[in-house]
Amino acid sequence: MGDTNTGLALAHAKEQLFAEAAGARPGVPKVLVWVTDGGSSDPVGPPMQELKDLGVTIFIVSTGRGNLLELSAAASAPAEKHLHFVDVDDLHIIAQELRGSILDAMQPQQLHASEVTPSGFRLAWPPLLTADSGYYVLEVALSAEPGTARREQLPGNATGWAWAGLEPDTDYDVALVPESNLRLVRPQRLRVRTLPGEAGPERIVISHARPRSLRVSWAPALGPAAALGYHVQFGPLRSGAAQRVDVPAGRNSTTLQGLAPGTAYLVTVTAAFRSGRERAMSAKACTPVSERSRAPRPPPPGAGGPEP
Repeated sequence: MGDTNTGLALAHAKEQLFAEAAGARPGVPKVLVWVTDGGSSDPVGPPMQELKDLGVTIFIVSTGRGNLLELSAAASAPAEKHLHFVDVDDLHIIAQELRGSILDAMQPQQLHASEVTPSGFRLAWPPLLTADSGYYVLEVALSAEPGTARREQLPGNATGWAWAGLEPDTDYDVALVPESNLRLVRPQRLRVRTLPGEAGPERIVISHARPRSLRVSWAPALGPAAALGYHVQFGPLRSGAAQRVDVPAGRNSTTLQGLAPGTAYLVTVTAAFRSGRERAMSAKACTPVSERSRAPRPPPPGAGGPEP
């Protein structure tokens, strides 16, 4: 009941369901199916991108009047394979196709990368050899400098490996070379680009709450790429309308004015970087009820007062 907080639900899935404590294992394909009947009350893009960065395949089933462009961007590519529009009563029509697509996503047939970060990524591939039929040579090199290859020799029963210590925002060429005297298995190749060294704002703090104003502070974006600035969007949870305040780089707080008393707001702080990318974090805040609208409090028992 209440608001449709899809962004919070996606963040919960990332932190609780796709965590090792919940059974998630590195190198194992991960799938999320989002069934929706309309828009969300909070931002969906940033938490959805975080899931994709973990290598999660996103399927979307829309049973309402969802925005085609927004849902296409949120689903894994290609959208025509991962996005379905269907009436609630007709879900059975797509069930078999959706099931097949999910099974395909859970059984990758070639070398692929997941859990991409500014300094590394995880590689996974289907079983091509066995422990007693050969071994793999795994190579990773800067795309611009092929002579800088790093190599690892892995046993024939390996199906994954994590690379670390890489440069941010950089293209790497990956080669998986199966070596076997029993049969010929062709090498697999892949190009992976590490994420920019851009970390979004963290730990939003709401303070100095007044009936018509409140102060928003956040831990500034850190990393090799400094933020060019921030913009803060805020609006009542119920209405969905939002206002925006721009904050220059070097500052990590602002006071929001002209608010309504006793109202819950969604506040989103977004860091903008030179690359054109943005990183965001959201928090809820509630203004207190106006002093004038509060009923006078009765005196406590035994308090002094005028004599009858």
